[in-house]
Amino acid sequence: MPAARFPDALRRADWLNGERGRVYSLMGLVAFLLMALWFWLRFAVLAPGPDPLGGDFTSFYAASKLALSGHPADAWNLAAHALAEDSLFRGPHDYLTFFYPPAYLLLCWPLALLPYGWAALGWMTGTAALALGLLRAFFRRVRPEGPMPLVAILAFPALWINIGCGQNGAVTLAILTGGFLMMDRRPIVAGLILGLMVIKPQLSLALPFVLGGAALAEPKRWRTFFATGFSALAVCGVAWLAVGTAGYAAFFANSAYAREVLNQGLVDPALMQSLYAGLRMLGASMTTAYVAQGVLSLTMLGLAGWTAFRYRPTGLALGALTISATVLATPFLLDYDLLVTALPLGWLVLTGAKDGFRNWEKLCLLLVFLFPLAARKLALVAHLPMAPLLLLIVFAFVIRRIRTAETVPAALPAASACAA
Repeated sequence: MPAARFPDALRRADWLNGERGRVYSLMGLVAFLLMALWFWLRFAVLAPGPDPLGGDFTSFYAASKLALSGHPADAWNLAAHALAEDSLFRGPHDYLTFFYPPAYLLLCWPLALLPYGWAALGWMTGTAALALGLLRAFFRRVRPEGPMPLVAILAFPALWINIGCGQNGAVTLAILTGGFLMMDRRPIVAGLILGLMVIKPQLSLALPFVLGGAALAEPKRWRTFFATGFSALAVCGVAWLAVGTAGYAAFFANSAYAREVLNQGLVDPALMQSLYAGLRMLGASMTTAYVAQGVLSLTMLGLAGWTAFRYRPTGLALGALTISATVLATPFLLDYDLLVTALPLGWLVLTGAKDGFRNWEKLCLLLVFLFPLAARKLALVAHLPMAPLLLLIVFAFVIRRIRTAETVPAALPAASACAA
């Protein structure tokens, strides 16, 4: 390629079309499947180690064992929970704390009814299948005609990181996708679904701002707003019936330890993707990092709420707006949580394929898509916390798309989705 055309190839990225996107995604998917097969053979068949496969899932399973034994409050008792975890290991191991609220324990409660291996397999495959099925339906609503980015979704690195960690990123993605998928057609059902995000409140920060802003502009949105609040309170009430006052007291007491884990950097900094964690990694004081994160959070939440009020986006666009704001607003964001960005990324790709991509848009979306694959190395080796910058680009792209939804310039060429 001539040197003069090289910048244009990056700026417009016309080479990144639907066909190449499918081929690249298929290559990535095959690579991930082979890696998963090797990992299973190496650590479960050929040379099993003391740790069961499943990563953080062991914490969920241990909490389930305690709940099923009649002691749900012990899920937040460090000593009791550690003993329950010890029964799953064949040697010394790092303790995996259960930081989640009582509402999340409801989801974990039945896990220990199955043997550990089957429970872990069911959790990882079942939650991923639910999230991907809802995401496919969401994307079909965004672009009823044309191919869907199914292979790209399966090849999204954050999906495999979530599976490898045995985490709940797919659950979060399923709730948010299902809620915003239903918002325009069944607003009350949408709110009842979105209220389930009470299981992971740190990824619910933008919900009241976006739903409230949308409701102020369109009164019909109040049904979703109030249904979300009702659902969240109802789930918390059911959790209280299940774990009792003692369970909630234990959870709040354990929250102090959770704050120390965050403040003292006890979670591997390579896993953390927030501005707060990035500044701490670069040597900033706790106060400086919190102030910077607070300014960013308030700015993102305010902009998200204003955009929902000013431009009256569709429910699908509100989903992209909510998630892109939330991942910037929360100080506690781990690499497996980046799985939720599949929704705004897919929404941007499909709206771009329909209305035309702007300069640098496809290249930036490709970088964000691939970023989870390199996030840990960039943090550990290069000390470059890139997530806040890349997520800010996604947020800016989402707002720009919403603002220009009705006024896309005719000069913009429609293009095939880069990951179809």
